[in-house]
Amino acid sequence: MGFFNRKKNEEGQKAPAKATKADKPKAEAKAEEPKKAVAVSAPRETGAAYRVLVRAIVTEKSTLLGKDNQYAFEVATDANKLEIRKAVKAVYGVTPTDVRVMRIAGKPVRTRAGKSRRSAWRKAIVTLKKGDRIDLYANA
Repeated sequence: MGFFNRKKNEEGQKAPAKATKADKPKAEAKAEEPKKAVAVSAPRETGAAYRVLVRAIVTEKSTLLGKDNQYAFEVATDANKLEIRKAVKAVYGVTPTDVRVMRIAGKPVRTRAGKSRRSAWRKAIVTLKKGDRIDLYANA
């Protein structure tokens, strides 16, 4: 759509076209330095990691687990231990040594409409390598 690429300056004249790589001489093109690789996990891995880790569980009980270098997370109901381990490594950059997973059954509740049931969910307790730490309050 060439119409949108045509920009005009304040006086109504067409703006000069930008120089492309093909317009530059080869000597100048070689002089440009290549871009440096950045040590960031791929968006695909991080996106999948956030689908596996639903949220960090911050309760009095889970805070006490921090002394043993353990952290609690709500995870996807279909995630396995290996996926949880990779997700924690991708999101927080720490190395888990052990992952324990449990299913929490939904509790029955009473509403104005009658009886119902909360959804079941899954909890993972992740033990980290000695010296590693997750700061759950960094963005609070």
